Amino acid sequence: CTTEESGEHVIAGCGELHVEICLKDLRDEYAQCEFTVSDPVVSYRETVQETSNQTCLAKSPNKHNRIYLTAEPMPDELSSAIEDGKAGPKADPKERA
Repeated sequence: CTTEESGEHVIAGCGELHVEICLKDLRDEYAQCEFTVSDPVVSYRETVQETSNQTCLAKSPNKHNRIYLTAEPMPDELSSAIEDGKAGPKADPKERA
């Protein structure tokens, strides 16, 4: 937790679920009052420098679906589209295709 100049308290966590649990504990057990929570800010710190030499396998829980992946650097155009909101999970699926 840090306190910003604006009087906001910033809570950092290992992921969205971790932060949700921390906020629930803070609300229910420690602060015992309601407070306002803004949208999370996520910092991405990892990158791929070159195409990987390993193929990774992921299976669905029922083991009927498999996907094989190799990592490679993301094109600058895709990075810009994600930052502009044109690509990503909230983008229009018709535009992504």
